[in-house]
Amino acid sequence: TPGGRLDSTLEILEVLDRFPGKTVTFVNDEATSAGAIIASITHQIYFEPRGTMGSAEVVTGSGEDVQDSMKRKINSFLTAKMEAYTDEYPYRSEVITAMMDPEFEFKIGDEMISPEGKLLNLNAKRAHKQYGDPPKPLLGSGIVDDVEELLEVVAEGRKLESTVYETTWSLKLAHIIVVIAPILITVGMITVYMEMQIPGFGVFGVVGVACFLTAFFGHHVAGLSGHEPLVLFLLGLVLLGVEVFVMPGTLFFAIPGVILVLVSIVWSMVDVWPAETPDFNWTWDMLVKPLQNLIIGVALGMVSIVLIARFMPKSIFWDRLVLSEAIKGTAQRGGSASVGAEKIGLAVGAIGVACSELVPAGEIEVEGRRYEARLQYGSVERGTRVRVIEKTDFGYIVEEVAS
Repeated sequence: TPGGRLDSTLEILEVLDRFPGKTVTFVNDEATSAGAIIASITHQIYFEPRGTMGSAEVVTGSGEDVQDSMKRKINSFLTAKMEAYTDEYPYRSEVITAMMDPEFEFKIGDEMISPEGKLLNLNAKRAHKQYGDPPKPLLGSGIVDDVEELLEVVAEGRKLESTVYETTWSLKLAHIIVVIAPILITVGMITVYMEMQIPGFGVFGVVGVACFLTAFFGHHVAGLSGHEPLVLFLLGLVLLGVEVFVMPGTLFFAIPGVILVLVSIVWSMVDVWPAETPDFNWTWDMLVKPLQNLIIGVALGMVSIVLIARFMPKSIFWDRLVLSEAIKGTAQRGGSASVGAEKIGLAVGAIGVACSELVPAGEIEVEGRRYEARLQYGSVERGTRVRVIEKTDFGYIVEEVAS
């Protein structure tokens, strides 16, 4: 590898550090920058005859210097790991330091290995040059032609069982889903809102549910998330169901239901180590990306909903979409079709009849025309007399008229 991202490098270092067995690096071409740092913490480093390793100064993706705190974090981690190799590889700590710090001068006796002002790079031959008494190689553990020969050397005559790990389709799919998660959350919020404005359950509801489920199950596709988020997600749906069908309009169940759903979505996007990993610890870094996805998605969704509520009701598209569904197959008094509330307008105090069940949202009929309306809380049956008490960008707020 010619290098990579710093956060990914740190994650890989932690993965290798957790592994209880022996780790071996094979430099088949180049281990530059992040590759050199990762290789440096494995027990042994083998080289292909043309392999090279070095130039590991920590920089940003654009080549600029990173914060001193991040450099200290990596240096501290590497220093602690290098102490474990002092006996077998007494020069490894100095070698890695010379690869990372151009101001570090590295000498063994009178021989200059890496002068100040230059990052160290080693080919296979230089990495295996021996120094000291007794002689010890500078860095390398051996030179082999390929992985098969490396496995024979590592096996030391024992029978080996080899497993090759490759990126599966599920991992690739999970990666794509995580990347587009903010878009899925945004589209889900918009389509669910659109569905709430249209009688019945149609294509917008299906799309909304599909978007949320896709965002939620993204990591489950690759097996990177535990079952706990699924439990929270289902519990959140149950609470929302109670709010909609049993106690509509109270928000007593809706608020914790929404919170549980959002928490489960964030949790589902976190890479959780298996339960058999004893030293796994939650860190803030693990939550940063999922929280970013959620915040971006919710923010874009809310802005889109406000814009839709503000401008869409005035468009021909909205009239055709919402009102055609609302009055489909229904005759209007006087033979005229329903028109948008925004075009006719209702005065506060207007009396009408609920032409659909309000739970708490639905439709009312006033003087032969239908309008989107909702109760502040509770629900009423179809045919109940209602009074308009407020007009908003999202429709009309009504209350039941006492009989």
